[in-house]
Amino acid sequence: MAWEWLGPVMTAVVGVAGVAGTVWTANAGRRHQLDAMKVQGVISVAVALTAEKRLVYARFLQLSRAAFDEARSLVSSGAALPLDEESLPPLPAGSEIKYTGRYEVGTPFALAMAELSKCYDEVVIVGGHEIGVHATAVISAISGHASGIGDVWDVNRALTEASTALHQDATKPTVAGPAPWPA
Repeated sequence: MAWEWLGPVMTAVVGVAGVAGTVWTANAGRRHQLDAMKVQGVISVAVALTAEKRLVYARFLQLSRAAFDEARSLVSSGAALPLDEESLPPLPAGSEIKYTGRYEVGTPFALAMAELSKCYDEVVIVGGHEIGVHATAVISAISGHASGIGDVWDVNRALTEASTALHQDATKPTVAGPAPWPA
């Protein structure tokens, strides 16, 4: 008679262990599901940012080419106005370089540069400081060409360097951190 309590006690212990196992499994499943959702959210944000970068960078390069074309047409037609500012550095004697005005308001070049400046802000926002430096170099080179300070090669060099940097930034992996699943 001393062993009659063993059966019900063992049944109770197995029952409690079963309930505890079920609770632990549910918690582990819920934690895993939350971790998976966090990883999925990070990946979604990274994919969206990369897509936005590609669009903004492509637009910036297109607008840069358009502004450069307008600058070349402005310079080749002689329609740029001379600068009368004394703040400009003196040109070397016998220099073929002449300072010209960047543009008159309302000209195609002025409109192209205004659009490029708007897009520049977007480039800096999505690309950060390093990309902003390349975008600034492009705008400066185009303005320099229209001003008679720089030449076509300066613009082409700035555009090439910017294109390379923009491409690298738009194609680098943006998801950092440990792998979501153990290897």
